[in-house]
Amino acid sequence: MGQEIELLEQYGLVTDEDSLRINDFTPKKLSKLYESLFSSVFEKQLETPAVRDSESIDPFTFTASASLRADSTCEEYSCRLKKLDFLGRYTALYANKVMLPLSLSNPDVALPIPWLAKRTLAKSALTLLRLRPLIDAGLVVPVVTRSAHCEHTFDWVNQMVAAVHNAAERAARHFQGAFRIDYQLPAQSPTGHSTLYIEGPDELIEHGYLAGLFDEPSGWRQKSWRFNRVGKVELRGQRKVGILYKYIFEKIADDTTFYLAFGRQHSARYLSDRPGETFLLDALTDDEEVAANNQSLHASLTHLLPLLGDLPIATLLRIRREERDSFIRYRAAVQQLLENILRKKKRVAKREIQELYKENIEPELLHMRSELKQERRRQTRRIVGGVASLAASVAMGVFGGPIPVLANAAITGASAMVGGRLLAKAAEEVCEHGSNLSAKNDFYFLLRVAQEAEMA
Repeated sequence: MGQEIELLEQYGLVTDEDSLRINDFTPKKLSKLYESLFSSVFEKQLETPAVRDSESIDPFTFTASASLRADSTCEEYSCRLKKLDFLGRYTALYANKVMLPLSLSNPDVALPIPWLAKRTLAKSALTLLRLRPLIDAGLVVPVVTRSAHCEHTFDWVNQMVAAVHNAAERAARHFQGAFRIDYQLPAQSPTGHSTLYIEGPDELIEHGYLAGLFDEPSGWRQKSWRFNRVGKVELRGQRKVGILYKYIFEKIADDTTFYLAFGRQHSARYLSDRPGETFLLDALTDDEEVAANNQSLHASLTHLLPLLGDLPIATLLRIRREERDSFIRYRAAVQQLLENILRKKKRVAKREIQELYKENIEPELLHMRSELKQERRRQTRRIVGGVASLAASVAMGVFGGPIPVLANAAITGASAMVGGRLLAKAAEEVCEHGSNLSAKNDFYFLLRVAQEAEMA
C-alpha cells in the first residue's frame, strides 16, 4: 500500500465518498493532513531520477493532462468519477506508467484560504482513492506540480515558464471573442459569494460552461456597471481577459510548463483528451514525438469502451497479469498501427482512429470469436455423441438381453465417468485452442477483456 493511501486511511478516508467528508474537517485536521500528504508525494517525487537522454520518450509512459485527470474545469462529482475511471482503464490497458499531478498546491499558498484547501484536498483524495489499485500496482504515480532543478537547468526552466505564460496571456486576449463571462453579486448569487459564469468552446472548457467562486479584489467592480434583476453583468475589456487567463489559460500554461520541466525529463508523453490543452505545447515545440497528435493517443483506445462496460480496474489488472505476453503483443500492435498513420500526417481525426479499429482490430476479434465458437460446437458434438452412444448400448443391453439391476447401476456409473472424461478432455482442448489463439493473434488480450465484460 502506498504511503499516500495509508495517510488517507489514518484520517478515516477509505472509500470514494469519504473524500467529501474533508469539507467538515476542523482547521487543525485539515492543515495536518494537507501538509502531510503534500510532503509525502513531493518527497517520493524527488527520489525519481530524471532520464539522462530526455530525447528518448517511452511510448507507454504518460503525464496525464488536467482534463484527463478530472482537474480542469468541471468539478461535479459524477463527472470526475467518469474521467478518473476512463484514465484508470486506459492505464490498465495501455500504459507502463502514468504520472498523475494532484490538485495540491503548496500548503503555504492553499491553507490560508480554507475553502480552497478543502476543495483541492478533497479532489486529490478522490483521485487517490479511485485509482488505488493502479497506484498499488505502480502503474499510476501521484506527483505534485512542483519540480526541483540543478543550477545548470534552473535558468532554462525560469525562461521556459515565462515564455509559456506570456504565450497564454496573448492567447487569452486573442480568443476573448469566443467567450462570454458574467459576474454575479454575492448578495444575489446562490452561493452567497461573488460568482463568475464562463461560456466558451468545449475544446477549452468542459461542457462549454463553467461557474466558479471569485475571490473579488477590493475596488474591482466598476461604478458604471448596470446589473440585471439577478445581479449579473457581462464582463468586457481587460477584466474579461484577466478572468480568462486566470481561470482557463493560466491552468493550461501551468500544466504545459510542468510537463516540459518534469514529465518530459522522465521520458513521458503528454496525454490529453481535449485539443485546447495542447495548443501551447504544439506551438512551443517542434518535437513531433511529444506534440504531434496527443489526442490520437487518447482516441486510440476509445474503441474499447463498448467492450469494457463497468469492468472494474482490478479485473483489468488481473487479466493483464494473467495474459502478460498477450498484453505486450496487443499494445505493440496498437502502437504500430498508430505510428503507421502518424508517419503520413501530423494530426489524426477521431474518425480515422475509428476506421483504424474497424479495419484492423474488429475483424481480428470477430475471427477469434468465430474460431472459439466453432471449437465449442465441435466439442459439444463430441460429448453428446459419445454419451449418446454409451446410453444406447446400455438401453439395448451389451449382451443382447435384459441387464441385471446391479450391472445397470455399474454401467450407469461408468457412463458418468466416461462422460466426465469426455468433458475434461473437451475443456482441455478448448483451453489449448485458446492458448493457440493467444500465441497467434496480437489482439487476444482484447478478446479476454471483452469476454470478462460479458460475464460481469
